[in-house]
Amino acid sequence: MKIAERMMRSLSAAAAIVWAVGALTIGMVGVVRPAAAANTIETTYKTAGTFSVSTATVTDTSGLVYNLYYPTTLGAGGMRHPIITWGNGSNATPSNYYGLLNHLASWGFVVVAVDDPTTGTGAEMLAAAQYMVARDSDSASLFYQKLDTGKVGAIGHSQGAGGTVNVTNHSNGLIKTAVTIALPNTIWVSAGDEYYVDQLTVPVLFLSGSTDIIIASASTQTGFYNQVPGAAAKAVLKGAGHNTIQNSGGGFLGYINAWLMYTLRGDSTARGAFVGTTPEINTNTSWSNQAEKNLP
Repeated sequence: MKIAERMMRSLSAAAAIVWAVGALTIGMVGVVRPAAAANTIETTYKTAGTFSVSTATVTDTSGLVYNLYYPTTLGAGGMRHPIITWGNGSNATPSNYYGLLNHLASWGFVVVAVDDPTTGTGAEMLAAAQYMVARDSDSASLFYQKLDTGKVGAIGHSQGAGGTVNVTNHSNGLIKTAVTIALPNTIWVSAGDEYYVDQLTVPVLFLSGSTDIIIASASTQTGFYNQVPGAAAKAVLKGAGHNTIQNSGGGFLGYINAWLMYTLRGDSTARGAFVGTTPEINTNTSWSNQAEKNLP
């Protein structure tokens, strides 16, 4: 997928479209927290977690470079940390997403982010996830017997969101949950990067921004959501653009973290953001286009 290149070739057309339409503390499985008032779940999970965060850069035997974000005190209280594999958008690197990746580590996740600007096939994301799983059984590793290798999630932005779908579908069951941020309309997808959301068999959360009308519009996300046969949710952050997730992470942090706490750590409070008679995200006026189906 060469989204950035196609965007450059299409800037004039895109501008015309826009003018026309807009001149147009450590937790384990079963974590339970106090009941929350409206939007309190988002507020809780967008706040930095209790873990101090360390980072490292490593290279695997194939030459792939990974940036790691992880709790400094691994395994405290006997905790096994879930693993998150991250996919960059086109021409981006993990440093462009420092806000989100550090935030997740502060909540107890171990994040592995391949330092590659092309992640659409999902192959690099899968290699990264497998690399971290192997560290749990490597007695020479800092992560030895500290990881929950049965709880691995995939997240990605733009091209990396397509990679997230691909790694999930091709992981042979390794990936247990997925979050796509600004998953592009398939017209932007290059040969070899195609993804098929109708093959997803794990819970998936589709997120995008309301001003991202060219690449990953609300209607595009609804179309993807409708194709998923099983568990899924979707929401659009008002005022957010295609790259709002970069740098600090903007308004995306709270519900991404809550989704992972719910699906990978069994956090019942986080679950309330998406499940129940009135999921919190559905009543949060900072979001639109919200829907959920078949969530456990």
